[in-house]
Amino acid sequence: MRELNNKRKSEDDRLYESVNNYTKFKLVEMLIEKYKDKSLGNINVIEELADDTLDVLHLCGMKYYQKLHSNFNKDD
Repeated sequence: MRELNNKRKSEDDRLYESVNNYTKFKLVEMLIEKYKDKSLGNINVIEELADDTLDVLHLCGMKYYQKLHSNFNKDD
């Protein structure tokens, strides 16, 4: 039983690391593509950055939703 729990925890850790790495990659990719030549000294640019960041987080969340949803509901 303990080995099964350790295996499940290890699989969960790999999934969370994968989600983290993918999300970080997509955020950096967006920042490079859209903001490498922009100054953040303007409130409109900061709002645009916030909106773009939320869009990336939404994209990443949708990509991993099913995997994470099934992980959080394992005990049900």
